[in-house]
Amino acid sequence: MDLDYLKIFTAIVLAVLGWLAGHYLTSQRDKKNKSREISVKHLIDAYLILTTEIVQRPDSESKNRKIENVISEIQLFGSKKQVELAKILADEVSEGKNFQLDFLINSLRDDLRKQINLKSIEGNVRWLRYHD
Repeated sequence: MDLDYLKIFTAIVLAVLGWLAGHYLTSQRDKKNKSREISVKHLIDAYLILTTEIVQRPDSESKNRKIENVISEIQLFGSKKQVELAKILADEVSEGKNFQLDFLINSLRDDLRKQINLKSIEGNVRWLRYHD
């Protein structure tokens, strides 16, 4: 009879431990997915601002604020390479130099395409701009 209680107790303990392990792993996966989702959203926003609002647009106070925000977002959510490129961009902008966005835009594009399971693309982004 004692052996039956031991079997039941062991089964209950194993079931509880299995549930706890499953819950822990699920919560870790959910945290990772949410973090990735937030990061991807911010990097997509940064990419769109760089490609639509910054490139080949006249200087303005609004454009300056957007560059500042984009650099901040990339330094927070970007890869190590993107953070380095954002730092270079920040230095060039603050020194009043002409700056090249292709390296940063291509890095963002490549990383984002990889994260959302799209095939990689070679070469620079092509621009289409209508001028008034």
